[in-house]
Amino acid sequence: MRDDTSLPNVDLKEPNSRRAIVAGLASHGIVLLRGGNGRESLIRAGRSLLTIRLHRDSDDDGVTTIVQRPVPEGSSVTGFSDRALWPHTDGSAVERPPRVLMLGCIQPAQAGGHSHVVDGRTLYDEIARTDLAMLTALSTPRSAYFGGGLGHLGAVFQEIENDRMAIRIRFDALARFSPVVTPYIGRLRALAQDRTITLDLREGDGYVVLNDRWLHGRSQFSGERTMLRIVGDPHSYLGLRSGFQPTVTGAGPLRAA
Repeated sequence: MRDDTSLPNVDLKEPNSRRAIVAGLASHGIVLLRGGNGRESLIRAGRSLLTIRLHRDSDDDGVTTIVQRPVPEGSSVTGFSDRALWPHTDGSAVERPPRVLMLGCIQPAQAGGHSHVVDGRTLYDEIARTDLAMLTALSTPRSAYFGGGLGHLGAVFQEIENDRMAIRIRFDALARFSPVVTPYIGRLRALAQDRTITLDLREGDGYVVLNDRWLHGRSQFSGERTMLRIVGDPHSYLGLRSGFQPTVTGAGPLRAA
């Protein structure tokens, strides 16, 4: 795992912050945020970018407050515990996951609780370079099931438009894989761990990611920790395309876009 300072970074107090966020999402699929001033600041930024989706655990304004509470082991709400969360796709169990996720830090943990993000395009490119059989398996339709009784049957990598791909993955008990895919999950998990970027978010910091490209998670923590989360879909007039264009396929290098 590594820290990374090369990612786009935007101060929410700047008057052109929305334009800078959109540019960063278009180029990198992720933008680090700073200068947040609590809940209203995150909501303003979210509404300028997204049609906010209400969530099972969100308030009426669409903001989910993530704090520690008693959670059973293996529960779908592990995010509300102090346990580590493997990088994953938000909403993997629904047919159409939210395209954008925003996270803002209100209070960092006393120890641990670092945010983890993984670029799905780097995973795809590495697999395309090194293991075509693995890429084929992970792209096979109806080979991965995410969720409980009303989950989603699909694939880890899905072509969505004009050679653009989307990633959908989780590594917990709510993910099940076909015999074709299962032998490759260990390597996929190892690749994700090796390419994890660690973010030490302080009060007022945050990030926004394209959820069909970037995975997100966190390390275990102790002490009180409060994060605010918003999910939704980008306004169409912003022109943010779905997924990512690989730079490598099984046939060789492609031009990035």
